[in-house]
Amino acid sequence: MSSSTFIRIEKALEYIHQHLDEPINVTQLAEKSSWSRWQFQRVFGVATGITVAQYIRELRLSKAAELLLNSPTKHIDVAIACGFESEISFSRAFKQMFQCSPREYRQRGKRVGLRTPLKHCIAKRNWQRPTAFTQIRIETRPAFQLMGHNDWIHGPFSKTPNFSHQVPKVWQDFATKHPEHVSELIKSPMGVIDTREREGRPEELLYWAGYPVEENRGENILTIPEQEYAVIPVQGEVSALESAIEWFFFHWLPESNYCNIPGFELEVYSPNYKPDCRNSYMEYWLPIEPRKNSLLRQH
Repeated sequence: MSSSTFIRIEKALEYIHQHLDEPINVTQLAEKSSWSRWQFQRVFGVATGITVAQYIRELRLSKAAELLLNSPTKHIDVAIACGFESEISFSRAFKQMFQCSPREYRQRGKRVGLRTPLKHCIAKRNWQRPTAFTQIRIETRPAFQLMGHNDWIHGPFSKTPNFSHQVPKVWQDFATKHPEHVSELIKSPMGVIDTREREGRPEELLYWAGYPVEENRGENILTIPEQEYAVIPVQGEVSALESAIEWFFFHWLPESNYCNIPGFELEVYSPNYKPDCRNSYMEYWLPIEPRKNSLLRQH
């Protein structure tokens, strides 16, 4: 993508973020970007991986979900504040996205399926992002158990990082010591990093390699409590993960209304994940919480 194209798309995104409570016309956005309607929609899709209409709808509904969780605002007022013409159209769109009504979402009191504004990422190392912009999801994941093997590592922000060779060793040790679990490990591999502070090990993190299980099967079980996460999509070789996390901490997080908290970070890999493949896909789930006295910013 050329620099001029990127700037035009970024300006369109900025306009969308600042006018979510107003009618937004695609033709108007195209004119502001000096493209025809067809050209704008095509370039926007290539740059973001999503249609203009879908992006606007998901941001509006995510903003609505935040209002439902953080204020006693009536549904009709939430609908109007988020750019919907009626409570009926709002409720219908809300249920399509979140699979529940606004009332049910408010009663559950948990952030699930929220979309945040797209952010530009500078290409680094092996992070093979399919689009020029990346979108973080906000999810609440229920408590679950992991069958696995663990060992201590020094993470990327340690004075003496060793994760690049220590983490693969944890996975290899699990497969070697417990060959009966390899088939399940291939189907749903998951890494878990326990970032809670431990006395006597200030520089170390406990890393688990394993897979989720539905019931306690005895030894080598880790219980992860319910947590709220920011979900980072990562495509490319496993070495791309370091770049993605660096971008998240130094670019996305400071501009958001969330803060990172100690807990269990998750590496959720796709089935049959290949760490040295450019087309591999995984998600990194980081524990977060809203900053005190603040709602999620929508721009």
